[in-house]
Amino acid sequence: MKKQYFLLFILLVLAFKINAQIPNNGFENWTTTGAYETPIFWTCGNSSSSGAFYPVTKSTDHYPTSMGSYSIRLENKLPLINGSSYGFAFTENGTENAGSPSFPLLGHPTSFCGYYKCFPLNNDTMQIGIMLFNNGEFVAGAELLCTDTVANWTSFNVPISTYTDADSACIAVAAFYNDTNCALPNGPYGNSVLYVDNLSFDSLITSVSERIDKCLSFNLFPNPAYDILNLDIENSNNSELMFNIYNMLGTLVKSERLFSKQIYISDLCNGMYMLEIKSNERTYKQKLIIQK
Repeated sequence: MKKQYFLLFILLVLAFKINAQIPNNGFENWTTTGAYETPIFWTCGNSSSSGAFYPVTKSTDHYPTSMGSYSIRLENKLPLINGSSYGFAFTENGTENAGSPSFPLLGHPTSFCGYYKCFPLNNDTMQIGIMLFNNGEFVAGAELLCTDTVANWTSFNVPISTYTDADSACIAVAAFYNDTNCALPNGPYGNSVLYVDNLSFDSLITSVSERIDKCLSFNLFPNPAYDILNLDIENSNNSELMFNIYNMLGTLVKSERLFSKQIYISDLCNGMYMLEIKSNERTYKQKLIIQK
C-alpha cells in the first residue's frame, strides 16, 4: 500500500512539473492598467481599446468549480474597428506575433489539454492552439477548432503532432480562426464568445495539482528589471536555494546558488526570461523581463 501511495505522489509531482510550464495556465493572475485588466504573461487587444469595449476579460465562470476563481473570456465586437475588437490572447513573447516562442518547454508533451465553452456566431471558428519550437523553428503543434455552440464547460485533449525535440512553445486562444495561411474562414464574423480555463499537457489538471501550484509562487520586483532583481519568497525551513534563468528558447543563461533575496542580472541582455528557483522540495517559476 505504501508503494502505491509513493507511486501516486511521484506521478502527481511529474504532472505538476510539466503543466507548470504554461504561464498563468488557469488565468488566475491579472494585472490592472487604467480601466482594464489583462492576464499576466498573456498578450491581447485590451491595450489598443478606446475604452468602449475590452475583448478580453476576467470571468468568474470557471472550471472545475473547485479550482481557482477565474477563467479567460474572449469576445469579438462588430463592427470591427481594429485589433482591439478581436477576441484573442496569446502567451507573451515581447512581440505582437503569436507565432514565435514565448515560454521554455521541458520534457516531451504529447498532447494539449484544457477546458472551454464557446458561442460562435455567423460561422466563426473558435480556436485553441499551441505551437512548439526548437532553436526558434516550428517543429510541432496541436489545435482545437470548434464551429458549434458548446454551452457547458467541456474538456479537450488534442494530440501534438510528432516531433523529436522542442525547447519552447506559444499558445493562442481566439473567438475566431486566427490563421491567414489556412483555407478555413478567418473572421471574426460575429460577436462570438470563447471561455478557456486550466490549460495543461498530457492530462487534464486536477484539484490536487492546482493546490500544489498555489504553494509554488513568489514575487519578484522590479519586473521589468535592469540591474538587481529582488525576491519575496517563502523559505520557512531555510533550505538551500538555487536559481536558474532560461531565455525564451529554453537555453540556460545563468545558474547560481541563491545566498540572498537579490539576483544581479546586469550581465544579461534585454528580453524575456524564465526565472526558476529550486529547493530540495520545491520548484518556483516566474517570467522575468529585462529592460535597460
